[in-house]
Amino acid sequence: MPEPLQLAAIAAAAGLVAGITGFGSGLVLMGVLVAIMPVTDAAVIAALTALACSILNLWTVRLSMPWRETWPMVAVSIPAVAVGVYLLASLSPGVLRILVAMMILSGCAVTLWTPPQGIIGPGLGWALLAGALGGLTGGATSTGGPPVVLYTLLRGWDKGIAKAVMSAFFVVMGVWRLALLIASGLASPESLRLGVWLLVPMLSALYVGMWIFRRLSTQVFRYAAMALLGITAINLLIS
Repeated sequence: MPEPLQLAAIAAAAGLVAGITGFGSGLVLMGVLVAIMPVTDAAVIAALTALACSILNLWTVRLSMPWRETWPMVAVSIPAVAVGVYLLASLSPGVLRILVAMMILSGCAVTLWTPPQGIIGPGLGWALLAGALGGLTGGATSTGGPPVVLYTLLRGWDKGIAKAVMSAFFVVMGVWRLALLIASGLASPESLRLGVWLLVPMLSALYVGMWIFRRLSTQVFRYAAMALLGITAINLLIS
């Protein structure tokens, strides 16, 4: 078992990233924890702590939430997860990871040249597409965030609106994923207790990240989000 201070430092780094960008705590945790503990334990800890971060992030930006566009996106993502799980059983995981990584990198490239006002407008179709892709990739590769993050960036939203939409999606997906882990018996009492303990350093660092977020311009926020998406894509390619 890793040293407590080592785990606390990892959790704090994940919380800081999530506080600044609104996502990425699971990416940081899984990227490190799988090297020092069983994958199932790492997945449970990442799911529990990421859910807590998403809930707190959502609460802090709740007044910026565009509910009309967010609820359809979240609702369609839930059945899409089941389809993604079917694809996982039917297609090569390696092929799926490459497809998701290419989608992320292409989206980042488009976003770099997106004007401040965005290149896609309001409408139910875009929200449904983002939710469906997020659910599909989440069920197939456990990486459902990038389509929703790219959607918020391509809309050209203010950083508060973008973070609110992302957080709402991650809360619903986080509850769903944690419930599945518990129902399947993968979430052991030990991993759940460790996840709860790690909430202390993680949420403390999350507040620091939120403090940084409030001082970022929307443009800098967009670049930080794209950088984290790029890391996600690279991680998928080399996994």
